[in-house]
Amino acid sequence: MPWDAPGSTAIVVLTGEAEPVIGDVYSRYARAGRQGMSPHVTLIVPFVPAAELDPSIEHRLRALFNRVQPFDYVLERFEYFESGVLYLAPEPATPFVDVVLALTAELPDYPPYEGLHDDVIPHVTVVETRNEELLARIRSETRLPIHCRAAEATIVERGPDLRWRPRTAYGFGSLE
Repeated sequence: MPWDAPGSTAIVVLTGEAEPVIGDVYSRYARAGRQGMSPHVTLIVPFVPAAELDPSIEHRLRALFNRVQPFDYVLERFEYFESGVLYLAPEPATPFVDVVLALTAELPDYPPYEGLHDDVIPHVTVVETRNEELLARIRSETRLPIHCRAAEATIVERGPDLRWRPRTAYGFGSLE
């Protein structure tokens, strides 16, 4: 299923702490932000289509996320993908990479970004643009660092209106 179709899903770590700092520019200048997504670190996209998410997959996700301990991270520096994405790089990045690798091992049919990239680069997209003036302004006006805590992963689903909405959250280290 294409990433942009109704019923497509992704697994993300929402970064609510970043919302007051970058939420306005993200919702204006990032495609996912314009489509209702909150700032986040993507773990897997695309994921199992919503119509195919069944109790066995949810059980496997719950068991996997139960083994992940909540962790703190900081967003304190900008990076830029040549594709036109200005992002904040979480430090440390290793816990995110570890979760992505665990998800890929558990559900190998759903590699991150359909396996298009060799390396996992955790990031919080801020804007998608090549406009140098806008990039410079955002870099200079954004107050960093942003201290965050990853305590859960969330499946988000694209609705019939093509907007992203949270579907199911899985607490890290939960004893459900």
